[in-house]
Amino acid sequence: MEYLGLDKPPTPLTPLAVAVASLLDERPMHPYEMAHAMRQRYMQEAVKLNFGSLYHTIELMLRGGLIEATGTGRDGRRPERTVYRLTEAGGEQFKARLRELLAEPAKEYSAVEAGLAFMHHLSAEEAVALLRERMAAQEKCIGETQRVLGMLARGGLSRLCIVEVEHAQALRRAEIDWMKGLVEEIETGRLEWFAGIREPLTEVINS
Repeated sequence: MEYLGLDKPPTPLTPLAVAVASLLDERPMHPYEMAHAMRQRYMQEAVKLNFGSLYHTIELMLRGGLIEATGTGRDGRRPERTVYRLTEAGGEQFKARLRELLAEPAKEYSAVEAGLAFMHHLSAEEAVALLRERMAAQEKCIGETQRVLGMLARGGLSRLCIVEVEHAQALRRAEIDWMKGLVEEIETGRLEWFAGIREPLTEVINS
C-alpha cells in the first residue's frame, strides 16, 4: 500500500505541526505570521511554542512535502521572509491527523500521575500538604486563564478558537474535585497508607 507516494505510513504530525497546518489551511503565511497568530489565539495552551521548534517543524514539513514555499513577504521594515502554503498531501495528512486526535483516546503519561503512583514513599501528612499545594496552584491557574479568556473574547476572538482552553479548564476543575476527595480519604484513614500486594489470607486447618 502506498501512503501519499511513500512505502510506509507517514510519521504522525506533532501538535505544533498540526497548529502550523491549521494556519496554512486558512492562507499562506511566513513563520513570523504563524507565531503571531498562535499567540493571538492562545494556542500556547495546546502546543509548546518557541521560534526554534517552530522553524524546525516548518523545515521537517517542507522536506516531507507537506508544505511548500510560495515566495517572500515583508512586514514594514522587517527583512523579507519566506511564505509557505499547505500542499495537497499536507492537507490530507493534516485532516487525517485531526480525525485521529478527536476520535481516538491516547495514553498520555503525565507528571502528576507519576507523583500519585509513588506518593506512598512520603508520609501521608506530607502527601496531603503537597496535594493541597497543587490544588491551590490549579485554582490560581483557572482564575488567570479565565481572565485571559475574557480579554480574548472582548478582543473579538471567536469561542471556537479557544474551546481547547475550555477543555483544559474543565480538566483542572475535575482534578481539584477529585483531589479534594482523595485528601479527605487520606486524612480520615479510609485510604490505607499502604501500597503493594499483601500476603493472601490462608486458613490453617488442624487435622
